[in-house]
Amino acid sequence: MQVKPATPRAVQFIIKVSKFCNLRCSYCYEYPELGDKTTMTHEQLDRMYEHIADYYASLDEPTTVKFIWHGGEPLLPDPEVYWTTFARQREIFGPIRVENTVQTNLTVLDDERLRLLKEGFHGVGVSLDLFGGLRVNLAGKDSQDRVLANIDRLRKAGVKFGGITVLSRKNAGHIKSIFRFYERLGVSFRLLPLFAGAYPDQHAGYEITAKETLEAFCTIVDLWLQSDKNLTIAPVTDHVRSVIRYLTPGMPSSFYSRRAWETAVVVNTRGEAYADAEAYDPDHSYGNIFTTPLRELFASANREKSLRASELRMAASCTKCPYFGACSGYTKGEYVETFADSPRVGDILLCTVERGLLQHIEKRLRETGLYGDPARADLDRLRAERLTTEDPTLQALSFAG
Repeated sequence: MQVKPATPRAVQFIIKVSKFCNLRCSYCYEYPELGDKTTMTHEQLDRMYEHIADYYASLDEPTTVKFIWHGGEPLLPDPEVYWTTFARQREIFGPIRVENTVQTNLTVLDDERLRLLKEGFHGVGVSLDLFGGLRVNLAGKDSQDRVLANIDRLRKAGVKFGGITVLSRKNAGHIKSIFRFYERLGVSFRLLPLFAGAYPDQHAGYEITAKETLEAFCTIVDLWLQSDKNLTIAPVTDHVRSVIRYLTPGMPSSFYSRRAWETAVVVNTRGEAYADAEAYDPDHSYGNIFTTPLRELFASANREKSLRASELRMAASCTKCPYFGACSGYTKGEYVETFADSPRVGDILLCTVERGLLQHIEKRLRETGLYGDPARADLDRLRAERLTTEDPTLQALSFAG
């Protein structure tokens, strides 16, 4: 009898290889450091790889290690930097599977970088807001025309990519046009609500509320259900999966725990490691991954502090939610709510957008006949055709860059 091999678990390391950037996007949380040309060296990357490889090689279960290269603009360094470090990964990680994705503003694209995107990376994420004019260069000029031209180059070269659109008050009124743009291209994308800025009032004039964000996501759900394109739209399609689990009798429950498995680690340019929720907060740094084994970082007092904060957020938002178990609580476990109009328990802002979105999806599935015994075949078709395959290009799209 053959034993089916275990499916590898995945962990992401978001690598801030350099903060240097040729754009000055108005909302960028890295804004004060975008002129800093400090870049991770090959020696530092090798030590990081060794610490990561040693840790995951010691586990009893197979692991896929995913490096997501961020900046700044990660395509500004010479492409040879990546070819060299990819070769070192193969030497250091051995049998451990490694994947590399990159998130780029796609304003710099010559033949060598095009080859790098096609042959070197497993996925490419392109930052593109489409409306609002917030993604500008040093002279304050909108970069979008150049990005659209380079998207055409990607498509002609057969490079698979996904999009990331930051949702702000500047483009929320164009949400249907944003969806239609990606639908026409047949490109999956992430819609990312505006996040905390680098300094107070950075987002003045284009900040967005929880209510406005929820309205935009609900519109995307309705458009996605009407579309015949098989697009992955993060986080919408994940939430549709959750509602299907909620509505399907006998489905097993799933509860997220960062304590059981760390899914993502942010590595800042000088090596400090963080959970995404507390990235760049020195009081929550796990330590320096260039100098310290990963096992020690995961055993640090600051990581324990971070884990407790994650568990408190989930306890406040998730435990009384009817969808908990179908929705694992991942969003609250990994991220900190920032909407000023969200209700709170003490210092914890409660889950507003996600729960409202789940309710909207349930309503739509019931209204459209995609749930219920007479239409179970349609629900199964939706699940089979549009919800079973993850789009690897979206792995690079957790952050705005």
